[in-house]
Amino acid sequence: MSKNKVNIYDVAEKADVGIGTVSRVLNNSDKVKDNTRKKVLEVMKELNYRPNKLAQNLARQKANAVAVIVPSFIDHFFVEVLKGIQDALEEENIDLILYKIDLNENRMKKIMDIVHSRKVDGIAALTMDISDTENQELKDSGIPVVLADEFSADFHSIYLDDLKGAEMAVDYLVNHNHNKIAFINGDINSLHGQKRLAGVKKSFQKHNLKINTDLIKDGDFYAEDGYQSMQEILELPRTEWPSAVFAASDNQAIGVLQAMEEKGLKAPDDIAVIGYDNIELAKYLKITTVWQPMYQLGHLAIEILLKAIKGELNEIYQKELELKLVKRETA
Repeated sequence: MSKNKVNIYDVAEKADVGIGTVSRVLNNSDKVKDNTRKKVLEVMKELNYRPNKLAQNLARQKANAVAVIVPSFIDHFFVEVLKGIQDALEEENIDLILYKIDLNENRMKKIMDIVHSRKVDGIAALTMDISDTENQELKDSGIPVVLADEFSADFHSIYLDDLKGAEMAVDYLVNHNHNKIAFINGDINSLHGQKRLAGVKKSFQKHNLKINTDLIKDGDFYAEDGYQSMQEILELPRTEWPSAVFAASDNQAIGVLQAMEEKGLKAPDDIAVIGYDNIELAKYLKITTVWQPMYQLGHLAIEILLKAIKGELNEIYQKELELKLVKRETA
């Protein structure tokens, strides 16, 4: 018998069972006796039978795939989270369909296009600010959804407290005798940018520090934004320079350090620098930063999504992951 032409009928014939029994073995049905299951699996191995995945999925009315939606493929933060997502899916032999959707007013329409395509059994949306959109249609669709890096009262969510993290960073700087602190923020239109700014303001107020608007910069969470913002700060008279800079991402902190190096400045001797995320590069560049458990965020998001797909969750799951300050050499 040619190995590459073996089908379910061949397995059934050799195992002396019906094709329905073979199908139930393939779908891990509990309606098959142990000795029968063992016999069928042995025949499948002997014949080197590889079941048609598409046919299996159609029979179960399942796609055996989940959608993961991100606003960027290349940002270090998302790369770290995707590692956790990929490992969790591989552990369960589930396929991943990755979508990039920009954070704009059309994002919910594009998400609903994914739902209507019926190509996936569930959706994990990473840093998509779903709670900041009109999402009733997504709720009504019935498809399992997990929001990662975002809190929601309406969807399963695994989240981090940006306000708390930013406050932690500024408190650390103040406790190390810095009272002229610059803040280089990410996208102020994003929930993360807004909450990290709120955390900075809360710490400033707590320590009776005045906000100097010349030392508060908005941009995006990328290295070039940190670089450009720091260049603008260093164009101020030297007497107005900050003694420390808090960047809303490690990417931006890397840009800050580059701008400082071009001016012959070093951290922390001239200006202390603290980042946010604890991406892998931060370790090698010895950047003091606020650690977000990115791998855990991705892995747990998939764990919860798969439970939701299987109908194992009786209520909305919400989990806040803890942030930690990682002390290195730049602050």
